[in-house]
Amino acid sequence: MKFSPERVATLAGQLVAKLMAGGMIEPVADRRVLTVSLERVIVDELSVEDRINAEAKELMRKYESEIARGQMNEQQLFQMIKKQLVKEKGVVL
Repeated sequence: MKFSPERVATLAGQLVAKLMAGGMIEPVADRRVLTVSLERVIVDELSVEDRINAEAKELMRKYESEIARGQMNEQQLFQMIKKQLVKEKGVVL
């Protein structure tokens, strides 16, 4: 994830404030509860790429010997695996 927890909290708070000010939402619970829930959603969405990267690196272990012998380009292989995982999972990065 590329944002600090503090930055995510700030973004969530600003988003809730703007949505409320614009009359787009009317929270039925405490505003802070809504903000914390939104923080969790943002963190989860931002960590999707991190999880895919970790899975791609794990899958690359099958090809360690080929990479070490120079038969496969590590970066290209990583990108190919990552692209396939994104397609399989139906996510947008």
